[in-house]
Amino acid sequence: MEEPAREKVQVEDILERLKEEGIDPSASADEQLCYVWQLFLRNEDKLRSASQDLENLRQQQAEEMREVENYVGHIRRLTAERDVFTTEFEKENEQLRIEFTQLQLQQEAQLKEVEEMLEQEGLSEIAHSSPSEQIAYLLVERTTLLEKLEIADQKLDSPSYVDGLCAAQLQDKFDQIHQTLEDELQQQRESMQHTKETMNKSHIEELERETVLRKRVERDLDEAARRLQLAHEEIRRLTDELDMQKKEQSKLDPALRLAPQTSESRREEMNKLKDSDRTELQKAMEHNNRLDKEILALRSRVRSLDSERKVFLELVEKLKEEICEYQKNEKPGLALPGMDETEENACCALQLQDEKGPARFEEECAIDKADSGQGRKDQNNETVHKRCRKVIDDVEGRNFQLLHKLQKLQREHEDLVERNEELESILGETQNQTREERERLEGEIEGLHRKITSLETELLKAQMNKTEASMKDQETPKKVQDFQEMLKSHQEKVEVLESKLSEERDWRKQLASDLEKTQKALKAEKKELHNSKSELVSLYNELQNLRGAAEERDFLNVTHEKLQEENTLLETKVSELSQECEQLNQLVVKQKTDENFTTSERTYKELMTKARILEEQIQILGGEREQLCTKLFESNKKTEELEKQVKGSNEEKQLLLEENAQLRQDILATREQFHSKIEEAVSIKSETSQENQPLKPQSSECNTALNMGIKQYLSGERLLQQHQEEMQQLRQDFHRVQNLCSSAEKELRYEREKNLDLKKHNILLQQESTKVKAELRQVQLKLTDSTKMCSSLTAQWEHSQQKVKELQLELLTHSQSSKLQGSLQEKLALEKSRAADAEKKVLELQQKLKESHHQLRLTEAHVLGRKQMEEELKEAQERETQLRRQLQEEQRKRKLLDQHAEELQQQLRHSHKTETLLAKTHAELQVRCQHQEAQLHILEDEKKTASNEHLHCQKTNQNLSEELSLLQQEKETLHEEYDRLLKQLDIYVRKHNERQLRHKAKLRRAKETFVHEVKQRDVRIKQLESEIVLSRSQTGKEHALIRLITTENEHLLQEKRELLQQLNEQEEVGRNNKWVISTIQNRVQFLDEENKRLQESTLQLSSQVGVLERTLRNIQTHSLEDFKSIGFSECQLLSKMLPRPNTSFSATGLSNSLGILRAIQDVKPEEGTETPKSLFSLSPSEIGYLNVASPGDITNFPTQRQSPSFGCDSV
Repeated sequence: MEEPAREKVQVEDILERLKEEGIDPSASADEQLCYVWQLFLRNEDKLRSASQDLENLRQQQAEEMREVENYVGHIRRLTAERDVFTTEFEKENEQLRIEFTQLQLQQEAQLKEVEEMLEQEGLSEIAHSSPSEQIAYLLVERTTLLEKLEIADQKLDSPSYVDGLCAAQLQDKFDQIHQTLEDELQQQRESMQHTKETMNKSHIEELERETVLRKRVERDLDEAARRLQLAHEEIRRLTDELDMQKKEQSKLDPALRLAPQTSESRREEMNKLKDSDRTELQKAMEHNNRLDKEILALRSRVRSLDSERKVFLELVEKLKEEICEYQKNEKPGLALPGMDETEENACCALQLQDEKGPARFEEECAIDKADSGQGRKDQNNETVHKRCRKVIDDVEGRNFQLLHKLQKLQREHEDLVERNEELESILGETQNQTREERERLEGEIEGLHRKITSLETELLKAQMNKTEASMKDQETPKKVQDFQEMLKSHQEKVEVLESKLSEERDWRKQLASDLEKTQKALKAEKKELHNSKSELVSLYNELQNLRGAAEERDFLNVTHEKLQEENTLLETKVSELSQECEQLNQLVVKQKTDENFTTSERTYKELMTKARILEEQIQILGGEREQLCTKLFESNKKTEELEKQVKGSNEEKQLLLEENAQLRQDILATREQFHSKIEEAVSIKSETSQENQPLKPQSSECNTALNMGIKQYLSGERLLQQHQEEMQQLRQDFHRVQNLCSSAEKELRYEREKNLDLKKHNILLQQESTKVKAELRQVQLKLTDSTKMCSSLTAQWEHSQQKVKELQLELLTHSQSSKLQGSLQEKLALEKSRAADAEKKVLELQQKLKESHHQLRLTEAHVLGRKQMEEELKEAQERETQLRRQLQEEQRKRKLLDQHAEELQQQLRHSHKTETLLAKTHAELQVRCQHQEAQLHILEDEKKTASNEHLHCQKTNQNLSEELSLLQQEKETLHEEYDRLLKQLDIYVRKHNERQLRHKAKLRRAKETFVHEVKQRDVRIKQLESEIVLSRSQTGKEHALIRLITTENEHLLQEKRELLQQLNEQEEVGRNNKWVISTIQNRVQFLDEENKRLQESTLQLSSQVGVLERTLRNIQTHSLEDFKSIGFSECQLLSKMLPRPNTSFSATGLSNSLGILRAIQDVKPEEGTETPKSLFSLSPSEIGYLNVASPGDITNFPTQRQSPSFGCDSV
């Protein structure tokens, strides 16, 4: 009933629509079909125009995509050009490094030339020493020359004018030699300064070039980023233009709404699908392009970070090499203390010999001044050394901290690189998924287009069939309904696809946010790396500046010894570790994985306990070291106090010497006055003797004048005696001060010995600490083994994570299948509704049949009263036949519908089963999702901890920057002090030169004044000779000490060479042993191969022996008569069976079988019964003997092959 009512409603709707269009409902079916056909053609034209528009838009989109691809290619070319620039910069860096190495080689060549010059002149002892030692040696030689010159001056001094001229010539020569020596010293100093300046300039130029290159690279990166931004803006502009075009198309769409409802619904659906597809495709393409660009940017940044990391590693290696070179250069500085003593002695000798003169008091003044100058120099050197040591220790500690932080930053950088790689893999997967989904969507759209075209063709066919048969008019609304249902199903599919696209958009947004976060993190790390880079550069510069000040450290010998001991310990422990590694490898081969895991845990615990014990030992040693450091500090304080006391005594000494000098000058002045007065008196006497006669009255006056002169002379002598007494007192005070100085020097020596003992103890503690460090290294190696096990477990965990990812993908597929199942269920519901409609139509038809029967009954009642009863009955019968046909057709349709319903029920059952399976899988996947969500929470916690660590690193970087600023301030203060010291040195040199000039002037005056005091000078010369003897004895003792030290050093060097020779011999012995072992192994392998061959040959022989035994048994069983009856053919068979059981037998087997056949053939018929017995009586060993003896008959093999035939004939 329901189906006919629905058909009626649809027919009424069609009629109303035709009335609205201006067609009469009473018009014929043909006219109505023509009108519908016209509407259909119009809609087709509109669809074609829309499809053409779509194709045009697609062409425009393709052109735009080509433009975008061209722009991306342009950007890639720019990146390639930038890579080319970077390679060129790297080449330039390599060239600069080569130039730097060439400069170093030039400096080494210069040093070698100096060494060769010294060796050629017979100074091979100084050739391998430092420039300071060479200068000290030249100063010593200069002092010796000056001594010789002064001795020559003293010998040549005489009252004659010729002696004076000789002395003047000698002084001129001496001045020339002195000037030449000073010029040579200045040239050496200038050359040293020039080399240092060239080194510093080359390094500074390299740094400047590197900074310029980095700036260029940063500019290129900025330009690339700017171009990428422009590309993004152009893409956005293109998308805006496309949106405007879409809006214009949407404005044109209302004009098409006047079409029929069917065409409007179709077009709207098509437009929606096309718009959604376009927008989604454009967005997907834009997103993919953005992702590609971001990936390229990330890769370029990763490359830049890798290059920066390589640069940092190279800088660290350079720093390490420079520190090693610095330590090696400081090794000769260890011999400087002794050379400093020689320099001090040389300076003393210079000042003694320069200031030697006729007056003893001037020599003593010069000696005291030299002592004071030496004391000041020592004090300045010691203060500079202390400051340099402190600064170097601080810098080394900060370098260690910075290296540790560099390692942390490198680890973080590696983690970021791994994360970037993971993100790139995820992005690649997403791109593949989007491409697959886009292809799938395009395929679905093409399928929809095909379905639409097929439906249109079906409509055309239906209309053609309508024109042909009017009875099929009732079937057209059904097809229209089916078409509408198909459109609804397609709409539902489009909605499902839109939901999927929305999910993908959300997911892409999440990926974009993750990318932005990673980019921010990369930028922050780049900043941190830049800061650390600047810090390293500043520290590198500080090390270079402090290198000159720290050349004279005294602790490098200790470090060298420590390194040697560490090397020996490490070599021993390396051998032990190699043995332990071999043992561990054997254990690993023998044991299983579970046992390895348990043993590794036990060993890990044991190693941790050992590490704790070693740490405790290190702490104990550190405490002892701190105690020793405090002791050293106290002793240093004491030495400083004593040095202050010595300074005070030296100052007092200088004051006394100055007073003494002033008194002596006064005495000289009084003596000169006295001599002048004596000469005046003598002249007066001579004048009186001449003028006595005429001037007798004036004699009384002259006598009075003489008496007055005599009185003045006596008063002058008294003053001289007083001055001499004062001089004696001053000398006594001077001796007391000397005694105090000697006692202070003894105390200083004692404290220095204490310091040496403390240093030795410190060295022993450092050796123990090295041992502990070596043990810690062993522990760390074992820990690395355990970490390797942990890494294997982590690899397994990663494998499980990959499985989880695969399960996630399966989840996605299952979700898609569930969505498809939902769509199938909706289709089932639609088909159920169709089946219900069909049943309603059947009921309506039954009602119509009943009504027709009722009408027939009424007609029959009316026909009874009329005349044309028979004609109406005929017509009724015809109608009944038609209705019966219709009923049969309806029954057939019903059967078909029942079959279709049964098929749908089967599909429903199958779908229920799939639903149950999907529900189970869904539950399992939910459990897995929960587990993954827990893992995600854990990862988020780890991310938070990483962010906290990042903040902590930033704080530490700030602290380091502050420390760097402090270091720079300290560096500036050190530069100022260095400049001040240089100025003081220049002032000191000027004063020294002025003193020398004054001293020369004084010597000349002394020579003029002391001509009359030859006797006093002789006495003083004797005293000076005695002092010279003492000084020579002291110098002889010092030379003996130096010789002893050199002999000890040579002895130690010889011992070192002998030890090295022993080591080389041990290494050669080890190599010989390895070679012997290798040869033995080769021999063993060769013997194994020979044994295998012999075993194979024995197997072959045993097979042959078995075959022969079988043949002998066969021969025993057969009698001679049977043998005669066998004949020639069977002999041939035996000959074939015996010599060739296998083609791979050797010639020995063939010869053995042929020999046995000969023995059989030579036997007579009478002895036929005995031969088998004799043959069988042979043991297997005898058969083997026969086999061994037979190879001699191999040459007779062709003749032996003919012997069986003859044997057969004879038998």
